[in-house]
Amino acid sequence: MLQEYLPGLWLDEVSTGFSGVPYLNMTWIPGDAGGRSLLVDAGLPDPVSGECREAVRRGLRLLRIDPKRLDCIITHSHRDHVGQAALLHSLGAQVLMNPVDMEEGEEKINHELLHPTTRKRLFRLVGLELSPEDEYREFWRAADDFTNGFEHAWEFPSEAIRPGECRRYGVYRFRLVSLPGHTKGHMGLWDREKKLLFSGDQLVHGVTPIVSDSGDYPEGLDDYLDSMRAVKHVYGDCLFIPGHGKPFRHPEQEVDTVVQRYLNKCSAMYHHLRRAAEPLCIREIGRRTYGRYGRKLSRAEQRSCILIWFKTYACLNYMKRRELVREQMEDGVSMWSAV
Repeated sequence: MLQEYLPGLWLDEVSTGFSGVPYLNMTWIPGDAGGRSLLVDAGLPDPVSGECREAVRRGLRLLRIDPKRLDCIITHSHRDHVGQAALLHSLGAQVLMNPVDMEEGEEKINHELLHPTTRKRLFRLVGLELSPEDEYREFWRAADDFTNGFEHAWEFPSEAIRPGECRRYGVYRFRLVSLPGHTKGHMGLWDREKKLLFSGDQLVHGVTPIVSDSGDYPEGLDDYLDSMRAVKHVYGDCLFIPGHGKPFRHPEQEVDTVVQRYLNKCSAMYHHLRRAAEPLCIREIGRRTYGRYGRKLSRAEQRSCILIWFKTYACLNYMKRRELVREQMEDGVSMWSAV
């Protein structure tokens, strides 16, 4: 439902009908006379949710926005934030995002699962090939489910916009700020005077955002925890408008909870490695830490386990950088032990 949440700022909380991302926010700021308008993030692609396309058309129509004078700034390149970018570009809008996310293929969770070659490499890396063949096939089908409908989501032209740049829309003046960790190039939009921050997925009320690491961004969790300090101390007096869920203020408790959850997972993984008689693969560490073993998993739980692999690798690399654990590659499989 599209509603004016702040003067000149319209928030549309879209019910997507997609189980993986049931709700997301698309926020509009119509431009004043002669100025450009803003849309923050672009939702899910059509094969997954037609509601996001309808939300784009609804916003343009009801707010009387000329798409040729519209900027869509994408906070990060995850699949539920880029879906309508191609449509917006076709209508004449300018799609803007941090090139770090696009040029370096930072949407790893989908990119590595979409293509059979990279999926096989990922499955080998986390140790899934050490599992029985029928279990491997089940996870392959779960990965098909996870990526179905997103095959063309990133096929759109975009213009570069980087942290430090400033843009004015209506009565708001935003500085693009770096909030890395959830992805390497994740950005927020900060209006210092009006104490407003579009926080993307860096901080979402009641959620522990994933730090997605498959080895190419080993400092991901370091960056995320560092950015949480900025969220707490630099932007702590702001109204946060996240990519999902209701806007909120006073992020201190939310930040502390998320940080502690990640540190607790690191502690649990270290404990399991200390007790193990031999090195463990990423998948086994994740199973022991998150309790996802000992019974047959549903397809939804298998999809959840795939996300756990990425979180687990991020935590392991965080501890590796502190010389608490060591990694050893064995024929393409990442094996870990405590130092």
